[in-house]
Amino acid sequence: METDERLEGAIDQILLARSTLELNTILRAIRSDFDVANIAYHAVSIPAHDARNAILIVTYEDAWVQRYTARDYFWVDPVIRAGVKGFLPLDWSEVDRSSPEAQQFFREADAHHVGREGMTLPVRGPAGERALFTVTSNLSGQEWKAKRLLCMRDFQILAHFLHNRAVELAGYRSKQAVLSVREVQCLERIATGRNVKQVASELGLSISAVNLYLRSARSKLKCASVAEAVVKATRVELL
Repeated sequence: METDERLEGAIDQILLARSTLELNTILRAIRSDFDVANIAYHAVSIPAHDARNAILIVTYEDAWVQRYTARDYFWVDPVIRAGVKGFLPLDWSEVDRSSPEAQQFFREADAHHVGREGMTLPVRGPAGERALFTVTSNLSGQEWKAKRLLCMRDFQILAHFLHNRAVELAGYRSKQAVLSVREVQCLERIATGRNVKQVASELGLSISAVNLYLRSARSKLKCASVAEAVVKATRVELL
């Protein structure tokens, strides 16, 4: 399967999910498609609902998930502690493992086949939500670096779509849709009669990126077409 087809197929599945449980099944399929060890989505903080660690959708072994939650490793995990403070992708090789607690934590994670290498992407939601999207691998360090660079864009896009759908399905998204800056920019230009290629040129984006922003806007507005999304966004004063 071509890279773009693989990504678009994954996004379509995420958007069609009807529950967080179904998202878990979809995440396992994405793990297989991208040939990685594990994928994890963790909504760390949802300020509007005063919720912490509200959503956890992972492909890890059940025994590790149970141990992690029972021991409240949310406060111990060095990846979470570093990830929630940053805005850039965090490779696990950059995480401070010097403390005895961190070393013990990673030994336990390794024993539960979490993955030798990993990357965590911080996600910032429109209502101030903070989430983390993690991908792990058992490739060698050099092989993982190459794969990480090759798939970074896809992982970032998946993180965005998964976060929005998970928060919505978990009941934490307000009824009024909140569009990102890029989604608004794309819709506004479509509203003035520009086509996707022209929008991409004006915003300095790829055509596939513009299509993804338009698809995301349609999903948030629950519209079947871009034209309908433009009309609805204008009506509710999002444009």
